Order: sequence, then C-alpha cells, then structure tokens
Amino acid sequence: MKSSHFPLFTPFKPSPSIVTLFHTLFAFLMIIIGGILLIVAYFSELPLLLVGIAILLLVVIAVYLFWVGKYYKSIFFELKDDEVTWKRGLWFRQTGIVPYDRITNIDIYQGPLMRLLGFSLIKLQTAGYSGQAKAEITMEGIVEAEELRETVRSMIRETRRATGAGDGTTGAVVTGQVATAIPSGLAEDVRAIRNMLEKMANK
Repeated sequence: MKSSHFPLFTPFKPSPSIVTLFHTLFAFLMIIIGGILLIVAYFSELPLLLVGIAILLLVVIAVYLFWVGKYYKSIFFELKDDEVTWKRGLWFRQTGIVPYDRITNIDIYQGPLMRLLGFSLIKLQTAGYSGQAKAEITMEGIVEAEELRETVRSMIRETRRATGAGDGTTGAVVTGQVATAIPSGLAEDVRAIRNMLEKMANK
C-alpha cells in the first residue's frame, strides 16, 4: 500500500497541534502546582518566600517556552523499505530503528484533547524478552493515524513475504514440510539402546 501522506524515505513530523497539547498540559500543571506554592507562600506571611517562588515559576515558564519549540523541531519519523526510524530530543537525543518483521502490535490512542485537536498517538510494539509486547516507538501527533497503521501493516506483510516468514508474531518459517530434528548419529544410538533394553527384558 503506497501512502500519499507517508511515502517511503521521506521523514515526517507530528502535527503542529501537538504543541498546543503541550501548552495545555503545562498550563494545567502550573495552575495546580504553582497555585499551591503561591498560596502556601502567601499565607506564610514571608514576603521573600513569595517573591522567590514567583521568580522560580517565571524561570520554569521561560525554560519551558524555550524547550517546547526546539523539542518539536527535533521530532522526526521515517518509513523505509525494511524498518521504521525515529529521532527526538533537545538536550538528550534519542534515535531508534525497528524492523518491520519485529512489530507485533500497532495500537492507536486518542484522548479527549487529542480528539479535539484532531490527531492520535500510535504505538508500534514488539515482543520483549519476556514474551510481553512493549512499545518500541511512540508516534505522537499523527493526523492520518489509520492510514499510517495500514501503511505499516502493508510493509510488514511485504517484508514477511520477501523473507518467507509466516503470519505469526514469532516470524517462524512455514514450509509445509516436517524437518528431521534428530541427527542420524543420535538416531542410531537411540536404536542401540532400545535393542539393549529389549534383550534385557527378554532374559
């Protein structure tokens, strides 16, 4: 399936509306946490404490405003012919690569604010060492989420057809033939032991 919104080897970004979501969540936290701190400082009757908390909150707001735009510019996703790649981070850079044949689940999430802003969040999950699925890539701010999911699913199918893998999540090869699991030398030893046991039983 070829996608007009998510062509291969073309990095794409989340919707700019995700910055509005960041602003909303940050404002909510500032109202709750900052409001509590200001109220406590006000009733403590310590002017210096009140001034100190006010300055601290202004510094936090300034750092956030500097960070949010830079962080949004750092986020990129890209579909390739055999894998999905991503990168993000301002101070701590993160990058990741997930081959299509390792993906086990593609989940779409959309909360009330996301629905209002018109985008979703997609989690590409892979099988962990314990057998439990874990989110390998979280793709936030995706407007055409269903189209992206179907595009990734089609790439998974193409990859598995090319490698001869089955449809299961383990990537097992389905050939329709039963392979001989016991080496010939080991089979001869088993027959010798069986014959010896039969002779002992006949005595």
